[in-house]
Amino acid sequence: MRRVNPLKVEELTSEQKVVYAELDRTRGSVRGPFAIWLKNPGVADSANRLALALREHGKLERRLFELIVLIVVRHWSAEYAWASHAPHAEVAGISPEVIQAIRKQQTPHFSRADEKLIYETVSELLQTKELSPATYEQIVAQFGLDLTIEIVTVAGFYGMVGAVLKGFDVPTSSGEHPFK
Repeated sequence: MRRVNPLKVEELTSEQKVVYAELDRTRGSVRGPFAIWLKNPGVADSANRLALALREHGKLERRLFELIVLIVVRHWSAEYAWASHAPHAEVAGISPEVIQAIRKQQTPHFSRADEKLIYETVSELLQTKELSPATYEQIVAQFGLDLTIEIVTVAGFYGMVGAVLKGFDVPTSSGEHPFK
């Protein structure tokens, strides 16, 4: 991390140790935005609980979840999150062509209508900071209100992740630059 050095485990407060252990257990490691949030353990814990609620306990299909993540983190040009999620998106069923188009900031060609609607909805929300009545009606008609709430919340959560990663200039784990 260029702006915030990761905390050393032996220097953690007792509250940070509890949150660190939970992050390590649920995420497999404490990196990226969670390493920054750990400086404020209440924020780290709350962010982790929301992330788990969306990713592990949400009803949104993993393929669509990862598509939303890619759209949002590319909007933010958050390299760390892109490098973390692009492989997951492909495993979840997003085509390499769609992933590359999003990476290049081009409109993808979708073979699946649900992916196209997610792309259009999340892109509209990011670009205009609202959803038109027509888009809102379309997303609710396709997914229902409960999943629409998840879709918008995933977009909002990863917007927060993007802001933290960019604000603290967090590099990818490998040092790669996927957008160059």
